[in-house]
Amino acid sequence: MQHMAAAFRRGLIASQHVAWQQQQLAGLATSAIPEWASSLPSAWQDAAKPGSSYRRKMKIHFNVCDYDKDGVVRWGDIKQIVDNYAKIRNLKPGSAELRKCQDGHEFVFTKFWSDTGDLKGTSTEEKLVRNIITAAANAPWKNVEEFVTMTPVKICFDMVDADGDGFITAKEFKEFWDAHQLKPAEMKQVYNELDGDKDGTISRQEYYEAFYNWLNTPHCDAGHKATPNIWGIVPPK
Repeated sequence: MQHMAAAFRRGLIASQHVAWQQQQLAGLATSAIPEWASSLPSAWQDAAKPGSSYRRKMKIHFNVCDYDKDGVVRWGDIKQIVDNYAKIRNLKPGSAELRKCQDGHEFVFTKFWSDTGDLKGTSTEEKLVRNIITAAANAPWKNVEEFVTMTPVKICFDMVDADGDGFITAKEFKEFWDAHQLKPAEMKQVYNELDGDKDGTISRQEYYEAFYNWLNTPHCDAGHKATPNIWGIVPPK
């Protein structure tokens, strides 16, 4: 019996040691900085680590645009969002409104998502993270105004602002939310965050500033500068 107990204790200690080693390896894996981020400023190196708040933020954005959930964003995914807009807003085939909607999404896809710069390209989640972090870390823009001229954010606003009056109403925001099939329970919180002055609409400037902070802030966890939710609520660690 004593020999059996001793053997059990040795086995238990050995299994605990293996578990400890596995935990250490897991910790190293989650803290590893990807090679492509090794020369970036430290805050952006942290953003590039697996499990970072920035990656969780980008994961939400990627999942929104990966409409068929196959792990790759293609033009077909974005085209489905355009088709959803057409149904929700009753956009007639050949109409100027539908052409504007499609042109805007084609522009964003080819400039922001496609790895070939055309409608035939694709993007994976890792490509998205790498491209955005690299762009933000080496950003040529110094303020919101420059950001607007160098990124597709103006086109993104115009696609949501259906009537072109320079403000996104709750109705227009719901159309955007439904077209992307986002979580209904999160819509009100996100809308209220984007409506900075609480006047019931999202102005062009509020939208620009939110997008600027969303893309250029490396962290969104407690203890870091807050960043707005745009595509849904960023989950905690």
